[in-house]
Amino acid sequence: MPAKVPLQDVDAKYLKIISEFAIDMLSLSGVDEILWHLAQNVVSQLGFDDVVVYLLDPARGVLMQKASFGDKNPSGHEILAPIELKLGEGVVGTVAKTKQPLIVGDTRQFPNYIVDDAPRLSELAVPMLMEGELIGVIDTEHPKKNFYTSQHERILFALASIAALKIHRANNLVTLQQRVVDLEYASKIQDTLFAIAEIIFETDSIKAFYQRLHACIARLIKADNFYVALLSEDGHTLHFPYHVDQYDQLAEDTELPLLPSCLGITAYTLLKNKPLLVDEAQIKALVDQGEIVINGAMPKAWLGVPFGDEAFRGILVVQSYHGGYRYSEADQRLLVFCAKHIRNAISRMNVKANLTQMALYDGLTKLPNRMLFIDRLNQAIAKLNEAAENGVSPKGLGLVLLDIDHFKAVNDTYGHHLGDELLKVFAQRTEAAIASQDTICRLGGDQFGLLLMGIDSESECLARVEALREQMQAVLDLGGISIALSVSLGLVTCFSSGMRVSDLLRRGDQALLRAKLMGRQRLCVFSSGEQTELQETQICQEFQQAAAQDELYFSFQPQYRLKDGKLIGAEALLRWEHPRYGTISPRRLLAPLRRQGALQLVDAVVARLILAHLKRYHGAYPEDFRVSVNLASDGCALFDELEGMVAKGEGLANFLGLEIPEASIVAGFDKVRHCIARAKSLGVLVSLDDVGASHASFRYLQALRFDRLKIAQGLISPMEMAYDNQMILETIINLASSLNIDTLAQGIETREQYQTLQLLGCDYGQGEFMNPSVSEENLLLMLTQSPFFR
Repeated sequence: MPAKVPLQDVDAKYLKIISEFAIDMLSLSGVDEILWHLAQNVVSQLGFDDVVVYLLDPARGVLMQKASFGDKNPSGHEILAPIELKLGEGVVGTVAKTKQPLIVGDTRQFPNYIVDDAPRLSELAVPMLMEGELIGVIDTEHPKKNFYTSQHERILFALASIAALKIHRANNLVTLQQRVVDLEYASKIQDTLFAIAEIIFETDSIKAFYQRLHACIARLIKADNFYVALLSEDGHTLHFPYHVDQYDQLAEDTELPLLPSCLGITAYTLLKNKPLLVDEAQIKALVDQGEIVINGAMPKAWLGVPFGDEAFRGILVVQSYHGGYRYSEADQRLLVFCAKHIRNAISRMNVKANLTQMALYDGLTKLPNRMLFIDRLNQAIAKLNEAAENGVSPKGLGLVLLDIDHFKAVNDTYGHHLGDELLKVFAQRTEAAIASQDTICRLGGDQFGLLLMGIDSESECLARVEALREQMQAVLDLGGISIALSVSLGLVTCFSSGMRVSDLLRRGDQALLRAKLMGRQRLCVFSSGEQTELQETQICQEFQQAAAQDELYFSFQPQYRLKDGKLIGAEALLRWEHPRYGTISPRRLLAPLRRQGALQLVDAVVARLILAHLKRYHGAYPEDFRVSVNLASDGCALFDELEGMVAKGEGLANFLGLEIPEASIVAGFDKVRHCIARAKSLGVLVSLDDVGASHASFRYLQALRFDRLKIAQGLISPMEMAYDNQMILETIINLASSLNIDTLAQGIETREQYQTLQLLGCDYGQGEFMNPSVSEENLLLMLTQSPFFR
């Protein structure tokens, strides 16, 4: 509150002035408006010849002249030669320091008197106080000695108190308005940064990403002319993935050589690695100094902000060709602030593009993978259906499924590295031999798929396949090792509408199986009259018999905590030793079992085996140890058993983990969500398997409550983990960490991979480097004798 003013001795005419001033204050808002009204319209009524109002600048500790009346005010709101006073300096400074009014009857007797515009004999100064804090000082001088009275002091002090209250409120309002502006601005920045982060997930193409990024920048800064340039890894080229300019046009993804002898302003700023804010004159000065050359239209204003590090560097640029607009340092600070987030967005968008590449193409052979192959099959069948609907006689298609004969023997004899080389050479030879409209893909392992388009008859298709077969079957020289290559092929043709992809693949599988059973190195064509369906049924029946006769068992893949090498769990892998086909994993069985409607049988076997194992050995496991299993369907058999055991007080679920394949989410989201809910209610640890094999499941990570992400082996297994792979791994690990989800890398084969995953912050890992899969007896032995990987 303002200081109390004794007004009982003030004349009525002065009280009128005070009361009118108090009323006037209600309609005044700005501080300058208040001070000039006080000096010119109020104090002037008191009969004073000269008045100056000072305001305190707290930051600098000085009093500044802000309004006046008299000789220092020739006209309007003008002060002649305004001065500043320190606290304690002169009459005004003394009043400011003591916070007490002061009357000087004879300034000649006041040792600290300061002459402003002219010397005068009397001076009166009163402080403007608000709750004891100094706002300013009202000062008046008169040429007569002893002019000012105590009544003048009381009147002026009353006016000062009213003014101080109003100025305080006006300052608070200005501060509040500024805070509102700052909050709105901060909110705008935050919304923009969120928008930059969101466009990674909302756009499917790099072009759309940069268009959305441009729109985000335009929310904060004038960006009619905006472009992004990225430096190549060797530092010799500038790549322009996005460029919008009203005068200079660059084609999308233009690449320009970076020549040190004649640097453009973009390359100059990028290499200096410092933001550059310049106008036309400053640009011309750089040109005259030989620092840069101008390759296009001369901008009136230019702002460039480099971003990134040695591994990934680029620059954001905005420019204006209109003389009426200049970028400011505030714009530069803003773009610098956004640049880091934009760098991360660009980097992650590139990672997403790489993930898309990984989702659709095989990492080893660079051929289309199963997902892309099935998509192209769907497109081919859709064309057949469309032609039939339009009454047009369509061209047919041919599907060939093929395996490299005795490929496992190559791996066993010469090692996986040579096996990989064989796959790559085979892929290259086959891709080079097929027509441009055809597609060769790697379905997995040593199995490939071939889609032949524009087929007129089955005989024509056979002739084309036989010609390709001659190209495929040859003696290959792999690093001085000669390998005789042969393949088994299954062919199915389609010339009519109504066929489904699943039907084509099933028939191709049957034809390929017959080629293998007939001694391999041959081509078999699917015939609707053959009995291969019975063979599939027979395999399913044999699996049922094996389950009933306890011929199925688990092999356990140890899992370790990467930071200290502690054994923390194991993945239980179902195995079947077939009397004719050898060891068969469930992956080879899932397709025929699914077609025969027998997936529930696999889950029942898994549930029976894992619960029996836990009943026998859970007492030997540490409290945090988990044994994980994979489910083929909805897991009801396992959950029903567990719920019954929980009801009896048996806590085996706390030692159990459940791994859900990434593909299951897309196939049945609601089914997976229900499965996770049941698992969570029982205390079962839930992992999402094969993360990174595609990016389809990323959008579901917040909707589905996973405890752990199992990173796909395809991201780990390359002989050398390239920078791009590490970026993808880092993105997955950071994403999981932000969602409070653990990560486990599978397929660790080398110490380098192990150490890299440690550095990237991956929590757990499994693979041949630490330990191959072991029997349950050896798993228990490891817990007691070697619970740490060294």
